This record gives sequence, structure tokens and C-alpha cells, in this order.
Amino acid sequence: MNGGAAISYGGGLIYRPLMRTTLCWRRASALVCALVLAATAGTAGCSGSGADSASPSPTARSSASGTATTSSTPAASASGQASAQTPESGAPSWVPPLSSQQQASYDAAMATPEPSRPVGMDEQSPSGAAATAIHFLSLYPYAYTTGDLTTWKEMSEDDCIFCNSVITNVTDLHANGGWSDMWPLEIMVLTHGADPADPNRLVIKTHITAPAHTAHRGRPSEAFTVDAQDVIVRIQLYWHGDRWIVEEGEVTEQTTEGEDK
Repeated sequence: MNGGAAISYGGGLIYRPLMRTTLCWRRASALVCALVLAATAGTAGCSGSGADSASPSPTARSSASGTATTSSTPAASASGQASAQTPESGAPSWVPPLSSQQQASYDAAMATPEPSRPVGMDEQSPSGAAATAIHFLSLYPYAYTTGDLTTWKEMSEDDCIFCNSVITNVTDLHANGGWSDMWPLEIMVLTHGADPADPNRLVIKTHITAPAHTAHRGRPSEAFTVDAQDVIVRIQLYWHGDRWIVEEGEVTEQTTEGEDK
């Protein structure tokens, strides 16, 4: 999740230009309708240094297969060496070996289990959408750690720019021999927003905190520190008959007053 104060692995969160629409937010038992910003067609990019951001509201979409089309992560050997090939001969190119400490880190990363599905994900309700958003976000560190994007892709709309930016960054990291040490996320659901024009579309607003952690890139392997995070993440979902699919996501910085920008 890149952009603003979000984690940066060399790329920025790509998001949609915004337009104004009405979104109804529910907090506890109160219903509050506010004028907010909604994603529209087109693309734009922002670097890890920050970008203008605003609350998204549900955006109309066509039906989707629920599977992203971006290429998956190349396989790596048990020794942590990517199976790169030279274009001339097709023979594997030499990859510098890992140190014993790096190999132990790599092996631990590849052995990381996939997060379990929360109960209620398949319910067509705000709680089902919230459970889906939590599971989707919990896959974020897992994907960077292992390079496994299977479930992330299955839960993503084909043209979800937020989802595809993660796919691209994870693929690039692992294709170049990198990985991340696993780190925990603390995810708190704050509110949910409903689309007045389509009850099948919801936006789940979450507050995420995460400690600093170590990641590794390239060969020879270079370790670097990813800063601690304190961000607001909104996930827009659509009910596709038997499950929720992520249509879009947005990351905004948490201010000292505890409100996102």
C-alpha cells in the first residue's frame, strides 16, 4: 500500500481521479450522510512522498470475474535463488548465494502460512464486507513476505488499480530475488459507507498500524527497513452473488489529532 505515509517498495499508489458524490457513513447506530470524493474513470499516480487524498465513495463498475490479470510471481528455488534466464541461450543465469543468516530469513518467509478466512466473509451484509476487507488487508504482508498472490488476485476486481499496484510491486520484489520479513498488522474497522444507488456496493474504512520491519531486495541481497505505519485505508467492495470482490482501495495519512487527511 503505497502513497502518503504508506509502505513504499519503490512504487507509488496509483489511484483514480476523484469526483464528488454522496455517501452515507454509518458509525455505531448513527447514520450520517456527507459529501465525499468518489473514484471515476482514468488513472493517476502518486509517489511515496505523499499526494492529495480524500474519502472515496462507491464507484459504479461493470461485472467482473474477480481475478486480476497481472502476471504472477516467478518461482524461486529452495535456496532462495530466482530462476532467471539469459535471453541468448535460455540457460539459468548465476545468482549470488545468500549468507546463512539471509537464507534463514528467506526460509522463514517462504514458510509463512496464509492468513485464515474470517467467519462471515460470505455474508451479504456490512459485517460480511468488513470481514472480507480485514482478510484482504491481512494478505498484504503475507504477499510481500512469500510472493504468493493467489488469494489476493482472486479477491481483486480486474481493474482495481490499488490491487494491481500491490501485485506489480510484490512481483518485482520477488522476481529480483527479494522478500520481506513477516510483520503484523493491527486492523480496526471504523465505519462503513453505502452506495445509495446500489446496495451491493460498500466502502469499509479501517485504521491500520504496523511496526517497522525488514525487507530484502536484489542479489546480492540488500536489507532495508520499512518504516512503521499509522494509516487510514478504505476498501471498496461489491457483492457478486456469492462473495465480496474488492473494487478499489485508498490509503491516507493519519494525523496527530487521530483524523485522516
